[in-house]
Amino acid sequence: MSGVPRQPFALDIAGDTVDLISIGPDVTIRFSSGASLRFETDFALTGSDGEHAFLDPGDKSSLLDLLALHNKVVSDGAVTGARIAIRFASGELLEGWSNRRGPSWHYSEPGRARVDIDALPDGDMQYRYSPSSVGVRR
Repeated sequence: MSGVPRQPFALDIAGDTVDLISIGPDVTIRFSSGASLRFETDFALTGSDGEHAFLDPGDKSSLLDLLALHNKVVSDGAVTGARIAIRFASGELLEGWSNRRGPSWHYSEPGRARVDIDALPDGDMQYRYSPSSVGVRR
């Protein structure tokens, strides 16, 4: 695959479960396929009840609801512009956007053709594909 991907860019994680949620200076979510999503700045979680919350990786108490995603099944995920959105079969929605302060999120997918996606400041996006490791900046 070369060039900037079509929008939205579908993530190959449908049917995966959340295997690990790691909380440190950032938040990392690892899926059963080996894909991972790391948030370095604020992101959002909408619960199955429709309640929307902004989560800050630096505020551990704001992350309690995120832990409920452990073992949940992903229904679909996509990147559109600088927004990543992952929906769960149980109704939750996890979202991240670009941020002016610095890189906000990073997604890595080992599947069909390895892809790494970074949301850079001010909406810039970087897609890297392997085995060619060609970088595409948008």
